[in-house]
Amino acid sequence: MWFIMTIQELNTRQGWTLSQKIDHAVGTVEAFLSRTGKVPYVSFSGGKDSTVLLDIVRRFVDRDIKAVFCNTGNEYPEIVRFVRSTENVTIIRPGITVRKVIGKYGFPLISKEQAHGIRQAKTTKSEKLLAIRLHGTDATRGYTSGKIADRWQYLIKQPFMISEQCCDCLKKRPFAKYNKQTGEVPILGIMAGESDLRKQQYIRRGGCNSFQNNHIASYPISIWTDADIWAYLRKFKVPYCELYDKGHTRTGCMFCGFGAHIEKISRFELLYDLHPKAYNVFMNYQNNGYTYREALRAIGVQLPDETPRLFTSKDFQKTK
Repeated sequence: MWFIMTIQELNTRQGWTLSQKIDHAVGTVEAFLSRTGKVPYVSFSGGKDSTVLLDIVRRFVDRDIKAVFCNTGNEYPEIVRFVRSTENVTIIRPGITVRKVIGKYGFPLISKEQAHGIRQAKTTKSEKLLAIRLHGTDATRGYTSGKIADRWQYLIKQPFMISEQCCDCLKKRPFAKYNKQTGEVPILGIMAGESDLRKQQYIRRGGCNSFQNNHIASYPISIWTDADIWAYLRKFKVPYCELYDKGHTRTGCMFCGFGAHIEKISRFELLYDLHPKAYNVFMNYQNNGYTYREALRAIGVQLPDETPRLFTSKDFQKTK
């Protein structure tokens, strides 16, 4: 009988114990390797999620499996040091700089989904697509899939571009090129609970492994939560990047603006404290003659060097 994944089943699995999730992750990887018959690698960002994934695979499945890290030129120095201290890691790079991506496509703001919609609304010649971005696929029936949120539609008329293309240019394309050149297949540390989009992707895949011809990949910790990640790190005493003990809850690209508008303490506060030179470089990146600083102001992000500071990153130092 064909199994159909549902949101209810995902919720059930997310409620499993840590031991159950470890067993499930190991079984997922073993099933993936058995079916593909290809050389695998762990996609390693240096963040806590991929750190746990790499440890699971090397501890329970294959101690010699390699990791692959994409150095976008926009990584925290702490991340680069941590990656270089990790054994058997291949480093790849994109064929374009961060500055050029911003200049060509626009700033990464709000979320990938909203940025995608705003970019399309600003550039499309299709009245149908524009209507979908403004009102949804069938607004007369209250179905608003594809709509840019009302609160962000003013960004369509801003003189600078907003885009989701940075992730494609700086990460997805370099990995796709690597996969094509080597014939290897990735094991990724992505969790379904990170966003509604990733929940939908998990359900469409029917679980943690994908065997589609154009997308062969494994996502063994899809059902994990942040609490599981920290519990695993403590349980097995796994070293992790020092950034988390300096106030950071995320370790992605330094300049990324996705989600910055909803943070209680802006990632740019932390960047300003830890790496002020990099902060100043990023704030001066331009698209259509407008700086990143101006674009962040436009969505209401308070920057640490513009107003009296109410807090610093030291107020948010973490003890794990």
